[in-house]
Amino acid sequence: MADVILKVLGPVQVCGTDGRQVHLSGKPRAVLATVLLNVNTRVSKERLVAALWESPPASAVKNLHTYVAQVRKALPSGHRLLTHEMGYLLEGGDEQVDLLQFQAAIRDARDHVVQGRFQAADGQFRRAVGLWRGRPAEGTRLAGPMLAQVTELEERFAAVKLDWAKVKLALGQPAEVIEELRPFIAEHPLNERAWRLLMLAHARAGQRDRALGAFRRARSVLVAELGVEPGEELQRLHAALLSGAMPADEPGPGRGREVVGDSLGQGSSPAGGGGSVCQLPPDIAELVGRRAEVAAMVQALHSACGRKAVPVCVVSGQAGVGKTALAVHVAHRLRQVFSDGQLYVDLHGAGDRPTHPKEVLRRFLRALGVESAAVPTGLDERAELYRGMLANGRYLVVLDDAADEEQIRPLLPGTPECAVLVTSRYRLTSPPGARLIELPMMSPGESLELLRRLIGADRTDRAPRDADVLVQLCGGLPLAVRIAGARLAARPHWDLARIVTRLSDPRARLDQLCHGSQAVRASLAVGYHRLRAPARRLFRLLGVLDAQDFATWVAAALLDVPGTEAEDLVAELVDVRLLDVARHAPHGQARFRFHDLTRLYARERAECDEAEADRRAALLRALRGWLALARQAHFQLCGGERHLQYGRSPLWWPKAQVVDGDVRHDPLAWVDAEHVAILAAVHQSAALGADQLCRELAAIAMRLFETRTLYEERHEPSEISPR
Repeated sequence: MADVILKVLGPVQVCGTDGRQVHLSGKPRAVLATVLLNVNTRVSKERLVAALWESPPASAVKNLHTYVAQVRKALPSGHRLLTHEMGYLLEGGDEQVDLLQFQAAIRDARDHVVQGRFQAADGQFRRAVGLWRGRPAEGTRLAGPMLAQVTELEERFAAVKLDWAKVKLALGQPAEVIEELRPFIAEHPLNERAWRLLMLAHARAGQRDRALGAFRRARSVLVAELGVEPGEELQRLHAALLSGAMPADEPGPGRGREVVGDSLGQGSSPAGGGGSVCQLPPDIAELVGRRAEVAAMVQALHSACGRKAVPVCVVSGQAGVGKTALAVHVAHRLRQVFSDGQLYVDLHGAGDRPTHPKEVLRRFLRALGVESAAVPTGLDERAELYRGMLANGRYLVVLDDAADEEQIRPLLPGTPECAVLVTSRYRLTSPPGARLIELPMMSPGESLELLRRLIGADRTDRAPRDADVLVQLCGGLPLAVRIAGARLAARPHWDLARIVTRLSDPRARLDQLCHGSQAVRASLAVGYHRLRAPARRLFRLLGVLDAQDFATWVAAALLDVPGTEAEDLVAELVDVRLLDVARHAPHGQARFRFHDLTRLYARERAECDEAEADRRAALLRALRGWLALARQAHFQLCGGERHLQYGRSPLWWPKAQVVDGDVRHDPLAWVDAEHVAILAAVHQSAALGADQLCRELAAIAMRLFETRTLYEERHEPSEISPR
């Protein structure tokens, strides 16, 4: 038997034929780790670049060639790193690479179990587990898909330990199983298979009370963490123990695939290959809050069994609110529920080139073990094969950043044992029955807690007032808080006051909310550039307003278009989450507002893309619209010119429905809805130098507010409420 020369099941090691170690570090070591984790399989240059850099430099491919050359020099004789079809392939024999030796040992263990040779199987499991010296590629910095591959390999190793425990039970070693499962469960508290084996081991050891206690602990953890009851197998075993029966659960001849199938990747995949697959990005370490949303998502996705339709959960929210982080976090929590695999794809739906479902299906089918040549060419044929491969398993499909229902429809599994988790800036309601979860901004307390986790509690506690102002300037947007926190973490010599000062200038705030590849401005720009030209112009002109919220007639005034056209454009901005519904006025009309950072971006775009004269003309139309409606409200309440001399400023009149249906019908309710906006209009007309307009609007506003106060003093609330 040849000695293992290339090791990746722990820190990466290269041993020469004379036993001496060859040391690699940095990027060359990451290249070696990547090809070792894919030994005897071609790794594309794109995949290697993604493994080496989160944000690849322009010289990435050139640098990669240098690193590959260094790896080749370090390899002992008999090992070849070949250039192969736009990628690289590392050749290795089963006894020369610890990963291959691990896989071979598990295959031997399976064969022994199938034949009922449990003692021989125990030896092979011991050999396989002994090859692990730590986390795969430990101490090597890897990025992108390789992190998910390492996680998948660790999950497979965990399954091997449980397979070995089952064999030990068959050999009559319950005490050893109990001793080994305790630390395993401490590390994997949601693994129901581990809890079941622990209960069996206690029962075989004559410790029925401890077996029942293990069930109670398992149930407590599952309810607390996932909000669900234990699965059917745990429930059945619990019932058997309560009845005093001794469960017969030993592996026997012919049951090897059941006993060790998970660890070998020998599941029910129709392709007969890869087994359990996990494409999820790494879980986020600093997820704060969102408990209600997590509970709702787990509840919507976990109870897949017994349903007639595939459970679909859609997380919707504006750019930077944390949709992807939340979805990935929940998907990781449900990995053991959807044990056959977790598929993930970024659909790029908010951009101008969403990923076509045909391409997504190609990727999914390859991940499920279908050879490239066997992937059908047509969309419908790929969807049929995809649904067939998922039909007998429990898979979670995560569709990140979806554009619309048409993009996700071909990607839905066909059986209710699977589930789908979608994120999108848009409120997707198809298929029927999908659970829609709106993700709001973080509260000030949650934003502060996120900042504390990013930069350390000691820094926030030293300057609590600056910390409060900082999260306020970020507006509850998780992306903004993360960027500010990342900048502070990268500059430990900065105090919080420095970044607060920088963010306090509205014109420079978006410049400051940029760190590495993350930028609030870029996140907003993706949605903005997807708008049609008229909607983009409305977005820019709305950014010029100082009013905190506004009705749709304001949009009509800014563009000087009919009201119905303005309503459609406002709806387009709401759909892409660049505009929020602030509230509904007493007369039932919706009012809209910007998030503070979105308003800054809109104003930036206006200053860049709109001529100053055009901005001024649009703003004057809106201000004159407030003046026209204020005059109408004053006339309804006070009789007009008998109590106030109107001026001669030009007016802009909204459509008749606004004048007749809102102002004339209930002028007091209109004043309630608009009084803050009218005050902003007075100040903005003064800043614009429209003195006559400012004086007239201020005079009418003062009289309207006085009148409103008099009505409140003289009438019961029921008499002045909207009719």
